[in-house]
Amino acid sequence: MSIITAIFQAIGQALTFIFPISESGHSAIFHNFAARNSGGVSELTGLIHIGIAIGIIIAFYKVFIRNFVEFVNSFKEIFSKDLKVRRASNSRRFVYFLLISFVPMLLYLIPAGKKGNVYHFLNMLSYDGNLLSEGIAFLVTATLLLFASLTMMKNQENRGNQLSLPIVILLAVSVFAALPVSGLSLSATIISVAVLCNINKNIAFRYFISISVPILVVKGIIEIIVCASYVTIITGIVAVVFSAAAAYFASKLFKAVVSNRYLKYFSYYNYAIGAIAVVTGIVQFIIK
Repeated sequence: MSIITAIFQAIGQALTFIFPISESGHSAIFHNFAARNSGGVSELTGLIHIGIAIGIIIAFYKVFIRNFVEFVNSFKEIFSKDLKVRRASNSRRFVYFLLISFVPMLLYLIPAGKKGNVYHFLNMLSYDGNLLSEGIAFLVTATLLLFASLTMMKNQENRGNQLSLPIVILLAVSVFAALPVSGLSLSATIISVAVLCNINKNIAFRYFISISVPILVVKGIIEIIVCASYVTIITGIVAVVFSAAAAYFASKLFKAVVSNRYLKYFSYYNYAIGAIAVVTGIVQFIIK
């Protein structure tokens, strides 16, 4: 049973993380209906997040090789005092922008009193026994996707722009807000904000997968360290393999979704599940 659970959880987490339907929101809904509102994580969850990262890397290994090469070359130029930021290629600028995007996440570590730190403070409405906040977040995600879809349909002939520093700062702030809030989707937030800012949809997708892998790895390691329950070695291996396989195919499919402007269908899904969660949350609030 533990292996079967690992398989289903691995596939579910991979699909809900990569597709714009919020992994954290679905997790909160599941835990709410299962009356498990402690917010504690298992080792399995952390292993699956690392497996998802592996699957994304395998699916788009050329992107990560290019990013790594540009990152290493940047350090070489720093030590040789030959770094030319203003004349950097688009690939090099992309790596610089990725590094900038991680800076706001350092704010998560700031202590926030009894809540622990800023991340836990922003995450405090999750796993609280009420789905109202998750429902609202799902509706926000749905609206972002709908506007992004309408923008993509309106600008079909426009290939979009490259990333710029102001847009990257906006994306970094959006990612900072989306990560701790259950119901907000990282992929939906990044793709929608980028499209609404007239960024090329392929560059937006590359930004999403590039920033997702470090986030998943760090998140997975933290979850393994602080986990409340453990799994066997066999179960862990199965979870990593299945999550990697699911992430590989899901990320390839999501790239096609973005390229073919099918985001509106995910918007409808988020509106539906968001409405259900809001109604459930209101009922829960009245009962309590």
